[in-house]
Amino acid sequence: MVEMVETEVECCKIISEDVENAVVIEGSPELGLIGNIVGWLLVEELKMKQIGHIESKYFPPLAVLYKGVAIRPFRIYSIDDMVLFLSDFVVPPTVTYDMTNAIVDWMVRNNSKEIITLNSIAVRQKTNGVAAAANSFEGLKRLGDLELPILPFGNINGLSGTLLTRSMSRDIPGSCLFAEVLNQYPDPRAAASVVDVLNRMLDIEVNPEPLLKEAEEIESRLKELAQAVQSEGESPAYS
Repeated sequence: MVEMVETEVECCKIISEDVENAVVIEGSPELGLIGNIVGWLLVEELKMKQIGHIESKYFPPLAVLYKGVAIRPFRIYSIDDMVLFLSDFVVPPTVTYDMTNAIVDWMVRNNSKEIITLNSIAVRQKTNGVAAAANSFEGLKRLGDLELPILPFGNINGLSGTLLTRSMSRDIPGSCLFAEVLNQYPDPRAAASVVDVLNRMLDIEVNPEPLLKEAEEIESRLKELAQAVQSEGESPAYS
């Protein structure tokens, strides 16, 4: 039986197997749900194993249905030398700081190689590019070698940003990938762009095609809806 180790702080508890020398990826549903969409694709495509979860009395009353089975809303997955912290809800700001400390403590105990957080940036016109930031100048050089544009100024909200600063204080390399989004709605196409970057960063082969197909279906439905609204607008009010 695999030993489950608890990492507890005031607001929450991590119950998980230990995985040493891994790259840690954080996926949570910020603007465009990029982290969550990418996280679920990694789980499916890489056949990742759930190794633990995070629980807290401050989390929203929520269970997630997966193939008809109720699962915890904040789970931890692993395969080989990769660990994924995947949340299906926006972590409350009052919990973020302490929970980040617990995650970083877990990483220190397991000698994690680095952390990659996933986020988004709102733009007026999309190019389907991915910008990046890091928690050190050495990290910026690596991102530059991947020919990723560096986001020079701005704020990194939520769990993603706090993890970058807390990992920096513990000398853990960290970077953040920003997908371009137009609004708050789920954007699988933008998430697919992030997957392409992760493939290059981590030398993995995750197929983004399911996200592109999902994006085409969403865009098709939106086009049909827009045409229906336009047709209704052209119709006379009375006949």
